[in-house]
Amino acid sequence: MTTSRRRILQVGIGGSVLLAAGAVGLALQPGATNTPPSDLRVLDAKTWSILNAVAETMAPASGPSATTLDIASRVDRHLDRMHPADAQEVVLALGLLENGLVGLFFGGGFRPFTQSSQAQRTAVLEGWRDSRVATLRTAFKAIRGLVVTSYYSHEETYSLCGYPGPPDFGQQHAPAIQPRQTVSMPSPDAEEVPG
Repeated sequence: MTTSRRRILQVGIGGSVLLAAGAVGLALQPGATNTPPSDLRVLDAKTWSILNAVAETMAPASGPSATTLDIASRVDRHLDRMHPADAQEVVLALGLLENGLVGLFFGGGFRPFTQSSQAQRTAVLEGWRDSRVATLRTAFKAIRGLVVTSYYSHEETYSLCGYPGPPDFGQQHAPAIQPRQTVSMPSPDAEEVPG
């Protein structure tokens, strides 16, 4: 039985269509969405849930959980103070992180990030950290920086690293700052009255 070139092309194209359909299916899998606080400024419910899963994965096992400290909301406040284009890039990176197809290529399996186990989420984040794709490494560094800063700047984590807390410098007992009394000055066009 001989196989013609036409038949090989037909089977190849058919296989490509099936692979593409499977990839689209992986990419469109819904992730888990938790109920976020109502005062989000930049993130929506989906990206807040993704960020919450990232923070839980990055938080040390010996300290309070990222969910307990509401690290995702703290990151949302940081994003609100950033340039809008930079904040939007972080939001896009979180959406890419949730994509099951991306997880498949970077060692986390085919499930969305929020539905993955702790080990799978760690593998995906390590895949981004060590990726040959500079954009993924940059996105990892940005997300990690926001999460780690938000976690360790929370007062409940100070003791984990031996930080006693910010110094007082006597400001608790300092008198309140009073506004200056302004003196009205005559306008430059006013005539001077000899005295």
